Amino acid sequence: MRCKWMATPILLVTVGICSVAPAFAGDTAMRLKIGEKAPDFRLKDVMTGKMVTLAEHTGNKVVMLEFWATWCDICKREMPSLVKLYSEWRGKGFELLSIVLPAGNVEDIRKIAREKKLNYPVLLDADLTVATKSYGLAGPIPLKVVIDRKGIVRYTHVGDYPPGEEELPFVIEDLLKETGKGK
Repeated sequence: MRCKWMATPILLVTVGICSVAPAFAGDTAMRLKIGEKAPDFRLKDVMTGKMVTLAEHTGNKVVMLEFWATWCDICKREMPSLVKLYSEWRGKGFELLSIVLPAGNVEDIRKIAREKKLNYPVLLDADLTVATKSYGLAGPIPLKVVIDRKGIVRYTHVGDYPPGEEELPFVIEDLLKETGKGK
């Protein structure tokens, strides 16, 4: 059964989208909430050395932040799904920025990115400023934060790739349609 993404966590539970998952949209240990402006940041991509900001995408792309760490098995297990998601949506106004929480050395991060064939930026939050101070992350990872073109947090999900690989594409598609762009 295909389920459409709903704007509120209560509706998500009502239609049964997340009946199997331990967590659902809006159920995150993050100070920043749905409907709030996403704070800008500037982090270095460990694969290219390029500095990346959220602001460079605001206004023209829907952005998903993926907070993860090298020690997180769930994070690594879901990476092929994220690679597929990014491949399908990046040319349509979508950007995926992974934000790695520091653990170990940068070469460990690069090794995982190469092994998992990550096709999206891998940004290191070396001092946890973005995760803890800007976004107020105080709970489990992986954490997905989807931000609309206006820079507003519209969806969050903590834990494994959302149930049924259809949820995130619906979220992205709906947000892209808000400005008349999308599939």
